[in-house]
Amino acid sequence: MQFDESPELDQFKDGMPENTPAPDAGRKKFRVILLLTFIVVSLFGVALLLKENRTLATLTGTAVVQGRVVDEDGQPFIGEIFILGTELKTQTDANGNFELRRVPSGEQTLIVADELIGRDFSIQVTTATTLEMGEIRFETTAMPPN
Repeated sequence: MQFDESPELDQFKDGMPENTPAPDAGRKKFRVILLLTFIVVSLFGVALLLKENRTLATLTGTAVVQGRVVDEDGQPFIGEIFILGTELKTQTDANGNFELRRVPSGEQTLIVADELIGRDFSIQVTTATTLEMGEIRFETTAMPPN
């Protein structure tokens, strides 16, 4: 306690006051803050550890699917990639590359689509792995004239 925070003599004219501050109140508050900080940092560390070693993917039964899509001329395909029956979707980048995370394990249907047409590909996803699709050629089929 600093001198400025010392009690005044007037406070003791009737004897010891009833509600004196606990001598370890500051230490108790510090301990609570320290404990909460430790818990938050620990949870953050565990989350990073689970992410890095794919334990989270193992626990959730998911994997990563990635690849590159090109058109019939071998040029990067710009379009949408999604897994049928899920909310998982992404766009190819300027080079035609894509990556989908948290894809459920098992047999899935990968859809490659542009504004007009889509193609489906059956894939087998294994838990806690990365399924590298390689290069997928997106070829349009000829449509009969109307």
